[in-house]
Amino acid sequence: MGMLKKKFLLLFLILAGASLMADTGKIDISGYFENRFFLVGEKEKFRAGDYNRLRLKLNAPAAEKVIVNLAVDLFTFHGFMTSPLGTYGAPAAPGSETDKVKIALDRAFVDIYFKKFDISIGKQRMAMGVSYLWAPLDVFNRVNIFEPKEEKPGANAFKIYIPLGKASSLSGVFAPVDNFHTSRSGLRAQAQVFNVDAALTFIRAGDTGTSIYGLDLRGENFIGWWLEAGYFVSPLNNVKKIVLGFDYTFPLRTGLYWLNEFFYDSGGEKNSSNYDFNLLLSGERFTLGRRYFFSLLRYAFSEFLSASLGYIGNWGDGSYLIYPTLQYEISRAVLISSGLYIPLGNKRGEYNGRNRNIYFLWLKVNF
Repeated sequence: MGMLKKKFLLLFLILAGASLMADTGKIDISGYFENRFFLVGEKEKFRAGDYNRLRLKLNAPAAEKVIVNLAVDLFTFHGFMTSPLGTYGAPAAPGSETDKVKIALDRAFVDIYFKKFDISIGKQRMAMGVSYLWAPLDVFNRVNIFEPKEEKPGANAFKIYIPLGKASSLSGVFAPVDNFHTSRSGLRAQAQVFNVDAALTFIRAGDTGTSIYGLDLRGENFIGWWLEAGYFVSPLNNVKKIVLGFDYTFPLRTGLYWLNEFFYDSGGEKNSSNYDFNLLLSGERFTLGRRYFFSLLRYAFSEFLSASLGYIGNWGDGSYLIYPTLQYEISRAVLISSGLYIPLGNKRGEYNGRNRNIYFLWLKVNF
């Protein structure tokens, strides 16, 4: 049986089993379908591509304090698209059977609730830090600066959460890689001090031999503000990464929302001539320079129609992207998004080096 047939058989068995269990009322089923179309303009030439994604999420109580969680993704790719925005690993080889279809069990974990702590075991979403876009402490996932809120792939991990008071907690995570020494683990202590949410984080990335000491703060004093900082200690060098952010909603009719984040990475290159763009493709890095700024303005014309204008700039080399977006909710379950990414500034910079305009039209249906 070919690989493609096996994948469709796996999806059919999962869907059939879910339907049978849903009839008994034992599990909750939800999810979404989306189509993402892209048109890339480069040197007076255009390339078109799109992908479909069907995500099925299942939650089933296996016992009084035990819940099983599953999420299955079915992707189909067309045109030049072979990976969903690059966050699920390297694209497949052109012409291969996996070039057009991908089926993945993206979540498969168990939540177990005890009197004084909770644990989660299995393939699950791992997240650290408080920043919106740059996420220096989120080392368990690839960062996608073009869509910060995109679904992140699950990671095999053991997680424990211990509440210590009304606003304090201690959490730990262990994510095995090849063996114990190359695995990743983290410990996070969180508390509220003078109405500011504060957390100390320690992460050990055994696969790279890096120890990370993190601090994040979040508060609200007329404006919302946050700070996320990490000190990365490795055998090769020591790196500081800092995010400063704030947001505010102006009282203008339905509201004008403004979000900003400054990011500094001492491990980035000072000179754009030293950029290695392969580091972006491999996911080893998501930025190449040292100083960045992100800004987003969003205005709601009505309950269903909104527009936004985003800016991502490399303040070291003078290149930047602007991306206007228009969103319309046909209903509570159906959303259409359309917009484009426009590279500007330094022609040899990180964001304008390839001079590619990207147009997109996305449809998402929740169920």
